[in-house]
Amino acid sequence: RAPGYVATIPQRWNSVMKDVLDVDVPDDAKGALQDIHWSFGAVGYFPSYTLGAMMAAQIWTAAEAAVPDLGGKIRAGDFAPLREWLRTSIHEVGSTYASPDDLLRTVTGAPLEPRPFLDYLERKYTALYGL
Repeated sequence: RAPGYVATIPQRWNSVMKDVLDVDVPDDAKGALQDIHWSFGAVGYFPSYTLGAMMAAQIWTAAEAAVPDLGGKIRAGDFAPLREWLRTSIHEVGSTYASPDDLLRTVTGAPLEPRPFLDYLERKYTALYGL
């Protein structure tokens, strides 16, 4: 890349935001520097957060099935049953699987699937917004 390339990122960001979305960026903190990932070019990193949230919802569903009254225990401040289930089901063995899907198949009985995450989102936003 040409010298000074990095120095032009905010200007180029603002230009694309205006050209593509008709958005005026007020400053670099709300533009190219608004997220740490963008500053080093890891824009494609964001989907991994969604995949992690999907996996977490699927693992949570399995934990609820495996630990009686898990929600009640957590509401009472007792996280030990969840911690123990996570320790034996995931933490101790997670790195022995070839892929996250292999771990999910073992822990939840299925590869990554959207339904647990969609159910979580529906419960959350139905309660939050009275839908």
